[in-house]
Amino acid sequence: MAEQEHNPKFSSALRKHLDGDRVAAETLYREIILDNPADAGARHYLGYLLQQTDRLPEALEQITAAIALDASHAEWHFNLGIVLARQGLATAVDAFSRAIEIDPDKYFYWTNLGAAYESNRQPAQAEHCYLAATGIDPNCADAFYLLAALCLKQERYDEARHFNYRGIAVAPASNKSMIALGQAYYELGRVDDAIALFEKWLIVEPDNPVALHLLAAYRGQQVPAQCSKQFIELTFDAFANTFENVLGRLKYCGPQLVQDYLAALDIPPSSLDVLDLGCGTGMVGEVLKPCAKVLVGVDLSQAMLELCAAKQVYRQLHKSDIADFLQASREQYDLITCMDTFIYLGRLDEVLALIRRNLNSGGMLLFSTEKLAGAHDLAYQLNISGRYSHHPVYLAERLKNSGFNIQTIDDVVIRMESGSPVDGQFVCALRAG
Repeated sequence: MAEQEHNPKFSSALRKHLDGDRVAAETLYREIILDNPADAGARHYLGYLLQQTDRLPEALEQITAAIALDASHAEWHFNLGIVLARQGLATAVDAFSRAIEIDPDKYFYWTNLGAAYESNRQPAQAEHCYLAATGIDPNCADAFYLLAALCLKQERYDEARHFNYRGIAVAPASNKSMIALGQAYYELGRVDDAIALFEKWLIVEPDNPVALHLLAAYRGQQVPAQCSKQFIELTFDAFANTFENVLGRLKYCGPQLVQDYLAALDIPPSSLDVLDLGCGTGMVGEVLKPCAKVLVGVDLSQAMLELCAAKQVYRQLHKSDIADFLQASREQYDLITCMDTFIYLGRLDEVLALIRRNLNSGGMLLFSTEKLAGAHDLAYQLNISGRYSHHPVYLAERLKNSGFNIQTIDDVVIRMESGSPVDGQFVCALRAG
């Protein structure tokens, strides 16, 4: 290679390659090889260029020929591994392993070897490689994310969350939100760092409702009984355009729970007056429509309501806080749904009383919550996600005291979060009297 570096044509080819002029670089590499078929450097870099332009069979041929001439360069073995891996060939493991034998201190050699082991269905070896990468570079977010994904495949959920949070904590600042970073700090035991993050946010934006709400959650002091209207509106206006795609990735099951439950009741088509509280973009409304004579939706987010209106599912849509709407309403409904909405309310006394007032006698309430597990020390809890979880005993007591007969309280996995299941509850209650 030392001789090649003094070869003007080779130096020119490398410069053009680095500058992105791949056509000119390829021409020069091929001219060098034509003049001297034993020029290993030209063959390697031609192979690398061919890999960059998705001409993998010829890339494999050129890099293999280069290594046959000179096997001393770790980078060349690594690039051979990339070509083999992209073609789904198990021998990528051998190429990456040889690169590491020559130069064991590059973390990305280890992460690529780990990925090759995963492709070969050798998870233990893959995990060893990813851990080795984190040892070389403790700020290697990719290695932590790869470990998280590997643990998820094996349903090692606690470890998956841990590695995911470690990845978030060390990722470049441009690649993460303050909300995600605060949660990562908290879950990694860096509570003071999490609180300091939100305190700094409030110095810049003193009245930001998201920062105020999350800081209360993280401190565990002066916990509000529900999310502020400003928090909900700001959060979901920002979330609207990606809402359904994100919930799809999180395997959110709210609409399916409603659909399955109603299907078992054999409700005549277009027979019910239905109110959908916290309707969002209308995902639940789409499964309610077949049984609805009248379908009304309520949500605080204007951006969500605009997307919802485009579906033409609801007869009416109202931009309102759900308690304010129920307080002002004089309509009576046969069915009220409140899916994934009580998670933004802690205390449920007022809203349940208002829902009962707006239901016909025997009318049905369907809702979901996130489950607060353990002993009944708390009725509800504000979590660092900014959402509330509710204890099943509290739900049963509040429903009974508010004038409902409980039909079912089913434990469900309401969604996935960081790849791990979020335990929830799906509830059906009927208005008594």
